[in-house]
Amino acid sequence: MIILFFFIYLSSLQSQTNPFDIGETLHYKASFANLQAAHASLKVIKKDTIHNAIAYHVQFIARTVGFANYLFPINDKIDLWLDQNSLLPLKIKSSIEEGNYKHNRDIELYQNYGYAITEKDTITIEYPTHSPYSLFYFFRKQDLNKIQKKTIHTIQGAKKIDLKLKIEENILATVPAGNFICSKVTPSIINDKPFKNQATISILFSNDLNRYPVKIWFNLKYGSLVLELDQIINETI
Repeated sequence: MIILFFFIYLSSLQSQTNPFDIGETLHYKASFANLQAAHASLKVIKKDTIHNAIAYHVQFIARTVGFANYLFPINDKIDLWLDQNSLLPLKIKSSIEEGNYKHNRDIELYQNYGYAITEKDTITIEYPTHSPYSLFYFFRKQDLNKIQKKTIHTIQGAKKIDLKLKIEENILATVPAGNFICSKVTPSIINDKPFKNQATISILFSNDLNRYPVKIWFNLKYGSLVLELDQIINETI
């Protein structure tokens, strides 16, 4: 009986373990209309304390290269601080440069109290509320079939969007980093309203213990931006 309780306890600890750690960097090659267009990365930088909670500081960067940098330059950097247990965002710092559009925004989320603060506004939020970028990490820890029917609350800037998920299983993805059997997650807005600029998003997560976001599609009004996992770096801190 003691051995049984030990294995139950061990299993509970394993289910709470995050499939990533400090020092993980995922590099992506990005293409637009099948042409090499940008480099992107997702990086787990360190742990910080935010609102008296331990949080992962993670960062998404996307920059155009080559001809695309002259046609429509992109230089985006989004820093997020995710609660180490729930992986919910506690703070988001965005620096967006896309063509002639430039915008910086900071937002702090008080998840347990139901509000978020931007530079100018205090916004009521549902618990839990995600950032579109925090979902790259949150989904890695989830049994996707169990959350398929749940509403996913998100916030982008000062705008709140509720999503539903479509899950497809056992999809083979071939990317520069290798071959992966994946689950495909496609979020859509509740009531089937379109995303801004008629965009849709799909993400392939590997079905191994790491649950890497292997391939990401942004299907935009004027074409598709595809991010394919190119290199996986795990540095010991």
